[in-house]
Amino acid sequence: MSQLPGVEVVPRQTLLDVTDLIEFFQRRESVSGVQRVIAETAPLLLAADPYLLAVILDPPRGVFVALTRAEVAQFFGAAVSANREAQANDADTCLLRAQTAPPVRIDANTVLAFLGAVWINDALMLAARDAHALGAKLVYLLYDLTPVLETGHTAAVSRLFERYLNLVLDTASMVPAISQSSRSDFVAYATARGDKAPAGSVTGLPCGITPGRYDTSVRPWPRPYALFVGTVEARKNHVLALNTWKQLVDKHGIDGVPDLVCIGRLGWHADEFLRAYVESNGLGGKVSLLSTSVSDAELAAFYANAEFTVYPSRYEGWGLPVSESLAFGKLPVVAHNSSLPEAGGKLAVYFESDNASDMATVIERDALNLETRMRIESQIVDNFVDLTWQHVADAISHDIEQARSREGRKPMYPTIDLGREYVLAAGEDAPDSGYADQYLRHLQTEGLTPMLRQPRGSDDFVVVDAGVIGTFGSPQTWGLEIRPGCRADFRFTRPVAGPLTILISTRSMPGVARIDAIGPGGPVQQEVYLGSVITLPLGDGAAGEPAQVTLSVTDAADSIEGFLGIKSFVVLAAEDLQTQVIALKSAADALRQELDFVTNTRSWKVTAPLRKLKGRGAS
Repeated sequence: MSQLPGVEVVPRQTLLDVTDLIEFFQRRESVSGVQRVIAETAPLLLAADPYLLAVILDPPRGVFVALTRAEVAQFFGAAVSANREAQANDADTCLLRAQTAPPVRIDANTVLAFLGAVWINDALMLAARDAHALGAKLVYLLYDLTPVLETGHTAAVSRLFERYLNLVLDTASMVPAISQSSRSDFVAYATARGDKAPAGSVTGLPCGITPGRYDTSVRPWPRPYALFVGTVEARKNHVLALNTWKQLVDKHGIDGVPDLVCIGRLGWHADEFLRAYVESNGLGGKVSLLSTSVSDAELAAFYANAEFTVYPSRYEGWGLPVSESLAFGKLPVVAHNSSLPEAGGKLAVYFESDNASDMATVIERDALNLETRMRIESQIVDNFVDLTWQHVADAISHDIEQARSREGRKPMYPTIDLGREYVLAAGEDAPDSGYADQYLRHLQTEGLTPMLRQPRGSDDFVVVDAGVIGTFGSPQTWGLEIRPGCRADFRFTRPVAGPLTILISTRSMPGVARIDAIGPGGPVQQEVYLGSVITLPLGDGAAGEPAQVTLSVTDAADSIEGFLGIKSFVVLAAEDLQTQVIALKSAADALRQELDFVTNTRSWKVTAPLRKLKGRGAS
């Protein structure tokens, strides 16, 4: 296992982002799902490639920092601590060190691989775009397309995941996927968007819980039971399992059907199931829910002693509970959709998705019939072969090498509309229109752009994500922060011929920042009062040509927050002075409102005598 110094550049340098796992350790949670994939595959990848660097993102600077050899040993070595408190302390120390560590240098010799949940970390998505702009070849491990294919997620989550998919389609050189189903969904999504999906291997996933590692001799439940393992959320379809059990109990009687034990934490939009579960008293005690404090050892005992398992999920990227059921020699009764036939193969039995009657029929035929179930269990024992983490690591390593051998993806220069103001923050969803006062306030504030007071575009992120690249701090609800030593590149395709100007609105806070700007309109150095509008020349050019201007913050010591916040931008014809005046007046009005607020606060009035004494004015 090799970990080179973070600032060293070597031929064929490979970076492996492990931010997701380190932040997971920091939250003192047990490793499962996506994080288990990183924890199991990263040590194998690090051991196999002497040029591989494990890196994490430092969000305030928007840069990647290499783990030290000691940190690699702590998180991925042979003696990794199983103590969550110790892991959390190590993660805290690692992330704190990253804030002042030198960043890794990224260029065209770099391959950067992401194994984690990039879609839940918008700062990581920004950093990935910047790495691509610097020439790196990017590899993303794809899990599934749940937020865009399945209902039950908030609009904000679905929008964030759509931004992630756009990022992958715009920047990826290779996209390995955990199942063929996920790859097919990704290809279909790309085709519908008019894009070609990058190539990639199919890895499959090994079981997270396997027999032989735990003592499973003690029965964890007092009666015969079927097992349902999965997060309690709408997609997993617990309500279908409950309805199926009602049909079975009505037909066979309460003693003719095993209990149903559901194990999983509470998740998205499970209200329908939870309401039915509580109102029926768990179907008179036949259905039980264990949503907390089930350890891996206890879960292994539940698998080992179950009569059979059920998995009625509407959509999966793989379906680990199906594979784990087979690993314990238990018959899984599974919905026939997405990747579940890949996880269960010919050894599981399947029913029509979302059909309680068909689920009940298959359970009666194959699970409640003891002779049939024993025959299938014998086939499972004789034929099931689990995948290995080495297999997964080899597939990812193959795609990393494929990415290295390919030509890098071209930089993005999105098409923009002249005179349209693009807001850099994703923004908050409008409140329910039933609250008329809140809805109107949203339309008049959040619903309008800062400079030109135009209605905000719901798809601004398509242009902003591709066209505003740099080393930003964590994205904020109002926009992006640029700290001293960091930069923002505004890049786009010229919408018209002739000289252009870009206006950039800044966040209103007390203070001044100093900037340098370099672009086709020449270099610019200026002091920026926070809350004002930055005006930069874009020079002359033909329509359809790429244009780029780079804005760097050189000093923000006189800013109360220590950074320059940017909120939106608009590109205008250089001679469009009228619109420029409107933008500048909007900024002046915002600063006036903020000053009025400050001067009417109690602290301002109380300190008036002191300011007068110091000669700074009392009004």
